[in-house]
Amino acid sequence: MNPRIIMHPANLQGRDFIVGDLHGHPDVLYRLMDQVRFDVDTDRLFSVGDLVDRGPNSAAA
Repeated sequence: MNPRIIMHPANLQGRDFIVGDLHGHPDVLYRLMDQVRFDVDTDRLFSVGDLVDRGPNSAAA
């Protein structure tokens, strides 16, 4: 299997965050986003996988 590489332009207005292994726990992600004062207008969030399974709220993840 060949991995697909997606290039994104530089985020000159905000910050980029990369997350993985949420495993159905979006509440943890939301708390961390609050701690870093994530700005939905300028920051970007990239998920690298394992969003769902195991946890109590896979649908929200």
